[in-house]
Amino acid sequence: MENQSNASAVALKFDELWQTVCKLRAPEGCPWDREQDFSSMKNQFLDEVYEFVDALEADDTKGMSEELGDLFFHLLFFSCLGEDGGRFSLENTLAQIKAKLIRRHPHVFLETEKDISPAQVKVNWDRIKREVEGKEYKSALDSVPASLPPLLKAFVYGQKAAKVGFDWSSPAEVLPKLREELAEVEEVLESGGERLQDELGDLLFVVVNLVRLSGFEPGRVLNRANLKFSRRYRFMEQAARAQGSALAEMTLEKQEILWLKAKSEAG
Repeated sequence: MENQSNASAVALKFDELWQTVCKLRAPEGCPWDREQDFSSMKNQFLDEVYEFVDALEADDTKGMSEELGDLFFHLLFFSCLGEDGGRFSLENTLAQIKAKLIRRHPHVFLETEKDISPAQVKVNWDRIKREVEGKEYKSALDSVPASLPPLLKAFVYGQKAAKVGFDWSSPAEVLPKLREELAEVEEVLESGGERLQDELGDLLFVVVNLVRLSGFEPGRVLNRANLKFSRRYRFMEQAARAQGSALAEMTLEKQEILWLKAKSEAG
C-alpha cells in the first residue's frame, strides 16, 4: 500500500507540473514561452542536460534533484509543443515508452528467462530491436545518432567497430598509428588548409581510440585535463596579481615560471 500511495503522490505532482507547463503556453500564459518552438528550445535543453551531468560528476545530490526538475520541465515543454502543433501527444509518448520497456525486458515482465546475466540482457535488447521492432541497420554505424558531439561519436564508432573485431588488441598497439598520424600532421603543418584539418582530425580520432582502449571515456579524460588547466591558470592569475601585475603584462618567460610554480603547488 505504501508504494501505491507514493506512486499516486508522484502521479499527482507530475500532473500538476504538466498543467503548469501547459498554462505557460496558453493564450493567457507567458509571452516568452508562447514564442518558443522546438528549434529555440534545443540548445537550452542541452544546457540543462550538461548542468545535470555537472551535478552528477560532483556528486551533488541537491544539484542533481534541481537539475532533474529543470529537465522534466523541458521534456514536458517539448511535449506541450507537440500537442499544440498536433504532432504527437504526451499520452501516446508515455504509452510508447512503457510498451517499449516491457517489450525489451521480457525477463522482467514475462515468465521467461528469469535468470539472466547483464550481458545477455544486452544481447536480447539488440535482438528485440532488430527482430521485433524491425530496426535493421544497413551499417552498424547507422544506429549512432548524427547529432552526438564529435568526441563522443568517435568513441562510439570505435566501440561499434570493436564488436566485429576491427580494433587494436591493446593500447600499446595504438602508439605506432599515433606516431604515424602525428608525422603526417608535421608534414602539412606549414601549408595548412584542408589537408592539415584532415590530418588533425585523424590524429584526434586515434587519440580517442587510445583513450577507449585504455578503459576511459574521452569526455571525462579531457574534462580532467580542463579542470587541471583551469586550476593552474587561475593560480597563475592570482600569483601575477600578488606581484602587482597582470598575467597579460608578463613576458612568456615569466608566465612559464608561474606555470611551473602552479604545477608544483596547485596540482
